[in-house]
Amino acid sequence: MLVNNAGIMPTGKLVDEPDQITRRILDINVYGVILGSKLGLARMLPRGSGHVINIASLAGETHIPGLATYNASKHAVLGFTDTLREEYRESGVRFSSVLPTLTNTELGAGVTAPKLLRPAEPEEIADAIVGLIVAPKSKVRVTAVAGFISQVVGLLPDAVGDGIARALGAGHAFLDDVDAEKRKAYEDRARSV
Repeated sequence: MLVNNAGIMPTGKLVDEPDQITRRILDINVYGVILGSKLGLARMLPRGSGHVINIASLAGETHIPGLATYNASKHAVLGFTDTLREEYRESGVRFSSVLPTLTNTELGAGVTAPKLLRPAEPEEIADAIVGLIVAPKSKVRVTAVAGFISQVVGLLPDAVGDGIARALGAGHAFLDDVDAEKRKAYEDRARSV
């Protein structure tokens, strides 16, 4: 089994994001998952068994202002994982994605969760991974409430879904509502090149 769990989440408007930060996000969040999966598959395919679990994000099936590159990277992880599942469906290797909401770790420091959506605890994500090992499926969303809201909003017309997201506070959570002082240590480390 392989769990690809690497990612950085600098926040801010895309136009203010230096190119080297954009590249760093994509290198870690996307290329890291691709490389890890290649290396894991090289060992699993000859055995005809294994399980690749990629930690994505609910940001991979939504669009959140202030996280343009992060969102793009997590959309890529979801598409990549879904493609591998089909590409290797006869191999005996399984592929799954975990889609956590904002998580109560340093990655979410200084960010206020949108209304109705409490941050996930790391233990909930670990439990989701264990659940996938015991009963494999393609995706699991953490928390259940955030996952449900994400799926419902995704089915609605854009104007309605976007309006709901804004009403919940998602439009400002990673821009205007960020506590820069609480987020500083994380941002400095995530942005170090």
